[in-house]
Amino acid sequence: MTVTVSVSGGEASSTPLGVMLLSALSTSGSLPSDAGWTIVSDPTGATAYNYHEIDPYTSSVSWTWTLTAPTSEGLYTLYAREIHGNGETYSRNSAGVAFVVGTTGPPGQISLVITSPEADSEVSEAVVVAASMVPSSDILYAILSIDGVQVDNKTEAPFEWTIDTHLYADGVHSINITATNSTGAHGYSEVSVTVNNAGENQRLLEWMWTMAAGTILIIASISSLIVVALLIRKRLMEKEGK
Repeated sequence: MTVTVSVSGGEASSTPLGVMLLSALSTSGSLPSDAGWTIVSDPTGATAYNYHEIDPYTSSVSWTWTLTAPTSEGLYTLYAREIHGNGETYSRNSAGVAFVVGTTGPPGQISLVITSPEADSEVSEAVVVAASMVPSSDILYAILSIDGVQVDNKTEAPFEWTIDTHLYADGVHSINITATNSTGAHGYSEVSVTVNNAGENQRLLEWMWTMAAGTILIIASISSLIVVALLIRKRLMEKEGK
C-alpha cells in the first residue's frame, strides 16, 4: 500500500521541513515497525526511513511512502507528524488514518474487526467483547451474537459489551458481531474463544487453601507464643513465692 502526505500553506522558508510516519502519537513505540508495518521505500525511492525532509520549504510538498501491512489481523492507525523550523522549531500531528487488516469486504462495505477478546483465547469470569469499524459513522445497529443467539445490539459507539462467561458451559464458543449503517453497508466478524471457569475456580480454590494454611500457621505461632509466655510467667511466680 502507499501513503501520501501533503503539506501546504504557510510561508516559504529557508529552514527544513520534515515529515515522519508514526503508528502512535506517544513518545515511545511509535515507529510504524512497532505496530507491524514494514516501510518498503520512502520518498527518496532508494531508502526506507519513516522520516523525510526538504530544505528549503516552498509552501507546499507531497511525499509518498510504500509499506506492507502488519501480518496480524486488526485495526491499525497511521499518523503524519510535520516538523517545521521557521525561527522557532515546532511540530504538529495529522489526524490518524485507520486501516483494517485481515477482514476486508466488497467496496463500500463496513470493515469490522473484533478487537476483544482475541481469537482462540481462553476466557473466564467477565470478558469484554469489543469491535472496531471503518467507517464507524451512521451505524444503525451492531448485533452481538454468541453461538448464533443474539445477545444485544447497539446503535452507537463504543461497540462493546461485558459478558458473564458463567452463563456458558466451559468449552469453545463463537462470538460474532454484525453491523449495518445508514447507506445499507454491512460488516461481519467472528472469533472463537474457550471458556474455562473450572480452571479459574481451581486457581481460586488453591489460593484460598494457601491463604487458609497461612492463617492456620499464624494462629499456631501465636498460640505457641502465648503458651511460652504463660510458662515463663508461672516460673517467675514460683520463684517469687520461694
